[in-house]
Amino acid sequence: MGAYTVSRLAQEADVSVNVVRDYVLRGLLRPASHTEGGYGLYDAGALERLRFVRALFEAGIGLGELVRLCHVLDSQAGDAGDCLAHLRALVAARREALALLDRQLAGMVVAERRRTATEHHHG
Repeated sequence: MGAYTVSRLAQEADVSVNVVRDYVLRGLLRPASHTEGGYGLYDAGALERLRFVRALFEAGIGLGELVRLCHVLDSQAGDAGDCLAHLRALVAARREALALLDRQLAGMVVAERRRTATEHHHG
């Protein structure tokens, strides 16, 4: 498909129209062109960007970091590699934090099962 409206872009990326509009206002997404009525039309690159930004956001990367990344990528200022490396470090830290949380939860599940088994055994 050549051009996406905000609603079609949202539908294709499985996000709300409000998310797309917010991202446009923050400069995370830019229309490729506009209709005669002034509505933004987005290309496949915008859909790819939306999915990428959303995945980073859902992984715990803050909007401030995402705005910075998109600004750097759009401006081709030369420090995109540094920005991407920084994001990779944030993702790695998030991964480590989630792994620790997963281990803690697994321990809690085991402890709860033991407690429940003990109560049923003595009850």
